[in-house]
Amino acid sequence: MKELKSLRAKFVISNMLMVTLVIGLAFLAVGFFTKSSMERRSQQALDEAALMEGSGFLTYPALGGQVRFPYFILITDGEDHVIRVEGQYRLRPEDEFLQYIAADSLLAPEDAGVLEHYQLKYLRTPFENGYKITYVDTSLGESFADGMWNSLGIIGLAVWLSLFGVSCLLSKWAVYPVARSIRREKQFVADASHELKTPLTVILANAQLLVSEAAQDAQKVSELSEDARRWLTNISQEAGEMKRLVEEMLALARSEAKEGVRIREKCCLSDLVIESVLSFEAVYYQKDKELDSDVEKDLWVRGEEARLLQLLKILLDNGEKYSPPGGKTRVRLERISSGKIRLTVSNTGPQIPEEKRKEIFERFYRSEDSRSSETGYGLGLAIAKSIVEAHRGKIYVESSGGENRFYVEMKAINRKGKRNQ
Repeated sequence: MKELKSLRAKFVISNMLMVTLVIGLAFLAVGFFTKSSMERRSQQALDEAALMEGSGFLTYPALGGQVRFPYFILITDGEDHVIRVEGQYRLRPEDEFLQYIAADSLLAPEDAGVLEHYQLKYLRTPFENGYKITYVDTSLGESFADGMWNSLGIIGLAVWLSLFGVSCLLSKWAVYPVARSIRREKQFVADASHELKTPLTVILANAQLLVSEAAQDAQKVSELSEDARRWLTNISQEAGEMKRLVEEMLALARSEAKEGVRIREKCCLSDLVIESVLSFEAVYYQKDKELDSDVEKDLWVRGEEARLLQLLKILLDNGEKYSPPGGKTRVRLERISSGKIRLTVSNTGPQIPEEKRKEIFERFYRSEDSRSSETGYGLGLAIAKSIVEAHRGKIYVESSGGENRFYVEMKAINRKGKRNQ
């Protein structure tokens, strides 16, 4: 059922949005605290290195013992030349690379900062006639951070996918009571419609029989009062309307019961449209209305002929009902792409407001405009929608320029039953 699929989708989407938010916040929290810890540790190492003399080692506690922290110190003279190197690296003062690093550190406006290009954090302090510049290697921390983010990303994706699978399973469990309730409701409608059909048929037959016998016997006609004849006529009319309503409810229930059942039969929709138009020409002629058709030949679909004929009857009947005297209804069947065909039933008449164009396909929908003055119970278009959806098609309406156009789009196949490519 389409409603249940939509409900399950909303359940899964809401769950996954919440999961994504939680995972995202967890990632941000881990990233923030890790970055803060790394910066604090590197700054602490930088401060300690600046106070050290000679080539000692900086260490910090880690799992399994103490880990060395890489650093080195450059001593410059009054002319900003590197004259001495201290620390854990075997570097020579005359190395050109060290001169570049020292120049960048001396030209920086701040006494402490980061040389991003070299992945070095520095601390510049006056020393004798020049400067003492302490450097701590940040590449180890950045490499650790990259590895951490990659690991967290893989773990987060695995958790997200796992929870997505769990949400899909839970969605089926969550909507089960609703599904059971809907099935019971539809079964009740089908059973009630079926049970009501028989007594209504009997009432209608008895009322028609009384009217028929009275019409054949002049004495009985004279004996019947005007009120009695009117009551019999009303009984016949109302019983007929009730029977039609019950039949429509039963047709809708049967159509919805077939949801999800794959249709394997193939039929020529072109022939069905022509047949339906021919059967309605007399109806339109009697109502002083015009019915035109433009049908492309040899268009085939997978479908049940009886249900497609019912769909066409509903659309043509709808066009006749809601077009004004002298109005025009046009039926067009065409191929709009190699794999799709479109049926258009358009009629002149009052424009359907945009906000009502989806509601008119709901069961028992009755608008408050002039359309509601017509006979009917608001089930016709709901039945049409269920038939189209059962055939894996789409139905919608557009309205402009004093004309309402109902579109039905379905997948096309060739005469052998294969879909067109």
